Amino acid sequence: MTTPITSLSLACRVVMDMHALNNEGNESNRLMTRQVGIVTPATTEDGTPTYARSTVNAISGDMNKHIFADAFRDMALDLGLDVCPACQALDPARMMGNADFREFLKGKPAVDEVIDRLLTCAVDDVCGIMITGEGMSVKRKSAIEFGWTVGLPEITEVQEFLHARHAITRLTRTKATRDSDEDTKKTALAEKGENIGQMVFNRPASSGVYAFVAHLDVAAIGFNDASQDYPDFVTDRDGRLRAALMALVQTVLHPKGALTSTQLPHVVDVEGFVSVSTSAAAAPLISPLADNFIHRANDIAGLVNRIHGENAVSLLPFAGSEGLLAQIADVVETVTPAQYRRL
Repeated sequence: MTTPITSLSLACRVVMDMHALNNEGNESNRLMTRQVGIVTPATTEDGTPTYARSTVNAISGDMNKHIFADAFRDMALDLGLDVCPACQALDPARMMGNADFREFLKGKPAVDEVIDRLLTCAVDDVCGIMITGEGMSVKRKSAIEFGWTVGLPEITEVQEFLHARHAITRLTRTKATRDSDEDTKKTALAEKGENIGQMVFNRPASSGVYAFVAHLDVAAIGFNDASQDYPDFVTDRDGRLRAALMALVQTVLHPKGALTSTQLPHVVDVEGFVSVSTSAAAAPLISPLADNFIHRANDIAGLVNRIHGENAVSLLPFAGSEGLLAQIADVVETVTPAQYRRL
């Protein structure tokens, strides 16, 4: 016996050390990590409640979505779900990367027909896409939503380390002086322009406790919001939900962002809750930036059930990666995607 759910939320604190998953860019030979300004509750010295501004290391929602989409594609293929050729090849254009779909758009199909075509691919369905080719503008909203993952103030820090690209030989470029002949000078100048040989640069490494939030609109899976129905050809909604939940866990426990070839994050611990909704009420979600976020989420769930009816929402707290996996395993085994109620 499975329970139809309309939405699912995940909120947790992740202890993550020595990562560089998201960066602003380069300034000369220095890689700059992403930093954001946040406001959190605080107290003054005499105990008066107030708010404090902080600048902390962060991982953008875009990066979280990228990590999720990559994992979701792998899960979908592993489960034998329908994935279009462009998404199988991790083409960032998604369905627009398929020549037959671009040809289909030339016929100026109706919006609901375009979305039906997008729903044939699990990745385009769950992760969303904006169609802008052939004079059309059709949006398939993502069923999965991510917030920024932000470090808790005073406990999250960024350090910089010196790195070097070492050459095979001791002298990596032709050396030229004022007294060198013209051929030597030309060779040295050309090699300098090619940027070969030794290079010294700075890389950041961030460590701390991070607040992670995500929300999955389960009922949106396989739903055509233009025609307001669920096409009969989408027969794998259960599989798409399963793949989404598996990819969501992997986004937290095995993030594949920037620089993981040499700075694979140490995910030390995780604590938080999974919440699910069987009604029109959204699955409870509160930021882990709040110290008592699990307790408050539990109170919110109780109040939502008073308003929407018994068992409208449920809260599933966990501690540790094994706790998160256990809760998601229970959800996978006991739920099915609900449908929007429409006239």
